[in-house]
Amino acid sequence: GYLSRVLAYSSASLPVLAIDSSDTQQRGAELLQQRTIKRLRGPRAAAGGFKWDDRRAERLVHTVMHVSLDGAAQLAERAHATAPDARWLLCGLHACGDLSSAVLKAFAESDATAVVLVPCCYNHISEAPRERSAVGFPLSAAMHGARIGQNALKTACQATSRWDASPEATVDAFRRNHMRALLHQLMVAQNQIAPDGVAPAVGRVTNSELQTARMQLPACDTANASADEREFAAYALAALTKLNHAWRPTAEQCIACYRQHGSAGLQQIAAAWTLKALAGPLIECMLVVDRALYLAEHCGSAGRVRAFALFDPVTSPRNVVLVAQRR
Repeated sequence: GYLSRVLAYSSASLPVLAIDSSDTQQRGAELLQQRTIKRLRGPRAAAGGFKWDDRRAERLVHTVMHVSLDGAAQLAERAHATAPDARWLLCGLHACGDLSSAVLKAFAESDATAVVLVPCCYNHISEAPRERSAVGFPLSAAMHGARIGQNALKTACQATSRWDASPEATVDAFRRNHMRALLHQLMVAQNQIAPDGVAPAVGRVTNSELQTARMQLPACDTANASADEREFAAYALAALTKLNHAWRPTAEQCIACYRQHGSAGLQQIAAAWTLKALAGPLIECMLVVDRALYLAEHCGSAGRVRAFALFDPVTSPRNVVLVAQRR
């Protein structure tokens, strides 16, 4: 609800229909709205030169609606019911996956004057073999039949702009990827996964989960192990616990796996991940071009479409904004 409040309460004073996907999210947004109004009415805001007008509160209306790839008509109806006969635009900040595509389709299939969109979470974009009218990529006729694939979409989500700004976090991310790869190797070696089986989707193992696992490791079993070997044994225990997997390797099995595969593994993972991440901007560019072309197809000859970097990529790696306007 932050963007909605800024648009409604700033000097622009725009009427805003804020859409949430659930009652819980709507209640949270309304609670934040009440707190914001309280602060804007307070002495600190007044001292800063801000003059609150109670009519501003009426400009922000909250509603619950699931915005789907096929929901353009419903979105337009809701917008017209809120502000009859008014010109209106669609605005989304870091709209996740197919929600970005749904916003663009809603613009294309309605009488909205403009759309301003910063997409996010490319890995949640749907592709064929779903029906052509209900996929997040491709949208444009120019890219009809193109396919990117889930692995490539995940690559487009990489935040390489933050690697230099946060070197410790970057190395830690490489280390976690290394641990996941070692765990996969260990599970294959111990016949827990077939060699051509799917790797376990561990997700992020938190520091708290790792600390709990470290405390559970028998000290006698890791007495002759290096710090990295002990850390892998703790990671394997924490990850398998997170997965609710019935099998647990012994500390000796973990240490042996690390000694066999782990010595140069971190450098290999870092090199492979870096090469993979270098392709990320190219894939993101493909998505941006598809969406810009789609908007151009629906803006008319007098319309205007732009795509440009809006934020510092370190602050917000997904910083490309799409702007389209009908004339």
